[in-house]
Amino acid sequence: MDKKNGGVMTGRFKRRQLFVHPIQYWFVVTTLMYFACTLVVLYGVVVLPMVQSLDDPSVPWQERAQAATQFLDFNARVWPWILVTFLGLLLHSLYFMHRIAGPLYRFKALFHTIGAGNLYQRAKLREHDYLQREAGDLNAMLDQLEQKIESLNVHCANVTNAYEDVARLIQGRSPSPVNATLQTLEEEVRQFRASLDEFRLRAPQPPLDPSATMKAA
Repeated sequence: MDKKNGGVMTGRFKRRQLFVHPIQYWFVVTTLMYFACTLVVLYGVVVLPMVQSLDDPSVPWQERAQAATQFLDFNARVWPWILVTFLGLLLHSLYFMHRIAGPLYRFKALFHTIGAGNLYQRAKLREHDYLQREAGDLNAMLDQLEQKIESLNVHCANVTNAYEDVARLIQGRSPSPVNATLQTLEEEVRQFRASLDEFRLRAPQPPLDPSATMKAA
């Protein structure tokens, strides 16, 4: 855990998966659909006229031979480059979307961690990831929330101390209704303290190894 940065969520773990967010699947499918539409348009504009001229018996054989040559030349020259271009665009799309899906994946994990009360966690993205500004805004929000929780802890401690002082002064000297009210107030303070304790503002310390302690002694 990076203590210097106030507890960095997930540290610098390495993601091994190519697809870490559903948006990547959507983007790949969209890219394939666009490429398929491009192929259909290209076939209708360029390839179909040549094929029709080959099947048209009214066209002289010289023109059909020329169309056949153009068709073969088109297949030999254009289609390989179209395939290479498509693969290049697909790889670039995967690379581009991974720089977005990765931060979204980390944000999702961070939301679950914060929901469990671990307010010391922070979002830290890789250097070339997108959504850096959003990660900074999220961390700033968590810093402000942590400060407010710390302020509540201070006020809760003050209320607890004030209650204990008052309870010591009047407990045993007052009628039972007052004592019952004090017990109710004590229970409310205890529950308030327990609710605040659910928010962890510091990373838990790892347990000490007894064998290492004995060796050090």
